[in-house]
Amino acid sequence: MNNNFENLDGSITGNKHFYRLRVFYEDTDSGQIVYHTNYLKYFERARSSLLNLLKIDQFNLKKEFDIILVVKKVDVNWYKSAKLNDKLVIETCLKYAKNSSITLNQIAFKYDSNNHEHELLVSGVIQIVAINSQNKVRRMNTILNHKFFQNKS
Repeated sequence: MNNNFENLDGSITGNKHFYRLRVFYEDTDSGQIVYHTNYLKYFERARSSLLNLLKIDQFNLKKEFDIILVVKKVDVNWYKSAKLNDKLVIETCLKYAKNSSITLNQIAFKYDSNNHEHELLVSGVIQIVAINSQNKVRRMNTILNHKFFQNKS
């Protein structure tokens, strides 16, 4: 058996991370439409996968540096609904970074493999803040040193 887990965390092209998923039955309501809150879960999975792809281990961040990444602010717009078995692409890119926070633009697209088109479903701006175990804001230099999180001028 070939256990190739290479693409589980998506891919980075230029300054964008792409995470792919399929909508399962558990993601939908009785009309087979994705629950609105599941897009936040998809965005979270994409962010975690991005960190994994960049070899930034959240468990080790806490253990070695007492850094915990938490969502501080979310601004989401829903345009269309995904349905059961739809293929989705979550696109993540840096909006800006500061000493203790990262703000990301995240977009959920429905991917149509027949004509290779993307249809916008949901967009969001998510602010992530670094805190320690005492809930005090921390600098996140270990993350900001990675080129994906470098502000573009």
